[in-house]
Amino acid sequence: MTMAPRSWRLRWGDVDIGGSMRAMGRREFLGAAAAGALALAGCTSQPRPQPTSSPSGTSATGPATSPAAAPQTSPPSPGTPAEMLARATVPMLCYHRIREFTEQDGPASRSLTCPPELLERHLRTLTGAGLQPVSSTQLVDHVEFGTTLPPRPVVISFDDASAGHFTNALPILQRLSMPAIFFVMTVVLDKPDWLSRDQVHQLDRAGMTIGVHTWDHHPVTGYGDADWATQLQAPKTELEQIVGHGLDLFAYPYGAWNTAALPHVQQAGYRAAFQLSDQPVDPQQPLLALRRLLMSSDWDEQALLSRLPA
Repeated sequence: MTMAPRSWRLRWGDVDIGGSMRAMGRREFLGAAAAGALALAGCTSQPRPQPTSSPSGTSATGPATSPAAAPQTSPPSPGTPAEMLARATVPMLCYHRIREFTEQDGPASRSLTCPPELLERHLRTLTGAGLQPVSSTQLVDHVEFGTTLPPRPVVISFDDASAGHFTNALPILQRLSMPAIFFVMTVVLDKPDWLSRDQVHQLDRAGMTIGVHTWDHHPVTGYGDADWATQLQAPKTELEQIVGHGLDLFAYPYGAWNTAALPHVQQAGYRAAFQLSDQPVDPQQPLLALRRLLMSSDWDEQALLSRLPA
């Protein structure tokens, strides 16, 4: 089935990635913002003295010498699929809305809504237990090339582009000096209760990583031929124009993926892609199905730590 590129589409069908997300309907997922969404970075120089020429034609300051050539280092070689698979074990946490609960939030919506105070408690719990947040780029470099990470690394990510990512999550991350990646779906940009294009730019300028989360959150498992350009290539190009540089990390909507999608993800220019389930990392292309842990507001500090490597 091919999607019309100009219409809002967010299908909540039979994607099996966990009880909370299966139970949640389209309206709960978008919350109160859905109605608005549907309406659619002197000193002065002194003259250098000129060397005088000697009769032999060499400079009076001595014979000309060539600067020493800088040692050339070869780029690191990617690991084999088996090596990358063995390194794809770093936990990556996935948050959604960062805001206070509202009366409109149903049980599933509440599970995916993390109040700012709880987010800060979660993040302080991580560092207090000895986990060390690293960037998504560090994670991908480690998986692909085997670069060294600090002991007990963890990656923080946020999905969908709700406004609280900028107003609530960013100040907490800055206060704790933590990196994070924000996966943005572009259909909602500049709509009420969602990120603006300028806020995406400011997140990037603040040192956060911007990733791509499709145009309208439609799962890749249902794409027709025309959908790959609409959902993978167009939002990537738009976000690159917003931040002013290339982007190469992608998150599957609902975390749902299949092996048929992997060549399209790679052809669209993505270096790595992230899912959201216990489904194994693809053994042939581990970088295109890296796992993340879906965070819940039902978890206190102990529940969080119990789900992470000791």
